[in-house]
Amino acid sequence: MGQQSLIIVALSSLLLSISVLGIMGGWNFSNETTADLFEREQALNVSRSGVNKAVSVLRKQKTWRAGYSNLPVAGGTVSVRIVDIGLDSVRILSAGTVNGVTHRSIVEAKLSSIFPNVESALTIFGDSVEFDNDGKSFLIDGRDYMPDGKTMGSAPAVSGMGLQSGKIADDIIKNLDPKIHKNIDGSGGTPSVGTFNTKNLQVLRDFYAGLATRTLPAGKYADNAVFGTLAAPEIVHVPGDLEWNGTITGAGILVVDGKMQLSGNIQWSGIILCLAGDVTIELGGSGNPQILGTTWVGSKSTTGVTNVHVNGNPSIKYSYLTLQTVLANLGLLDVEIYKYYE
Repeated sequence: MGQQSLIIVALSSLLLSISVLGIMGGWNFSNETTADLFEREQALNVSRSGVNKAVSVLRKQKTWRAGYSNLPVAGGTVSVRIVDIGLDSVRILSAGTVNGVTHRSIVEAKLSSIFPNVESALTIFGDSVEFDNDGKSFLIDGRDYMPDGKTMGSAPAVSGMGLQSGKIADDIIKNLDPKIHKNIDGSGGTPSVGTFNTKNLQVLRDFYAGLATRTLPAGKYADNAVFGTLAAPEIVHVPGDLEWNGTITGAGILVVDGKMQLSGNIQWSGIILCLAGDVTIELGGSGNPQILGTTWVGSKSTTGVTNVHVNGNPSIKYSYLTLQTVLANLGLLDVEIYKYYE
């Protein structure tokens, strides 16, 4: 009986030891599993942080492609690459790593801005349009230029001049002096006169005027002045006619609610929008006005006439990068994520 008791005690001790070891092993396994899950979850969060940081930069600088390499984030590191997959679309590849565990996120995003597609260097709204010129040295160019205004860019060309309908475009071409066909360049060769799809110039005017950073009283200006730079552009609203004859430079969006005459040494980078009743835009004369980006002009009256008069040797050149830089630095770019893989 004594020996049986000893055997039972020994077996019980052995079973207890096995149970304890099993429980301890389960704890170790559980601890390892918990740690592994934590690291994977943390790597996921770090990877997402890389995407968020990239989107934040792209909102301000659409052309940014530098990315990040082993950037410290939340106890781990993240590396981000940005790859172009279209003119206005990118793929963001983010890899977050924590303690040797890596999680990858892939995002495809459209970099759109709060303005319609620019379809011409000079866009003329209205059912009644008159275009005339006194000089033969002007340039209305829909080919893409870099912000220096001299180097050609890589974006597709747009029309030099855009009209609201094919009939108006045909009438303009018919009345052009063949000697100045080469002065209107862009998609389709010379004269590059086409049509556009944007319908409502008033909505654009209201939107930009509502965001104005500076209101300039209507009138004539012949002094030297600076209205914004590419790094710090402005939205200038003129509630009436504007005549600039001085040495004036600026960058951003210029909104004019009336007749506009630029005849001095004017250099504007970005958007010019001129909207009134019978609107007249006059470029040239004394000086050498240069517009880099795009210009929209039109009448807000269905019975009004949009007059465009070119004199001397002014230039309007399309520049994709200039427009994107201006809009980005004004905080008007948006990043639309349409695919997200993890």
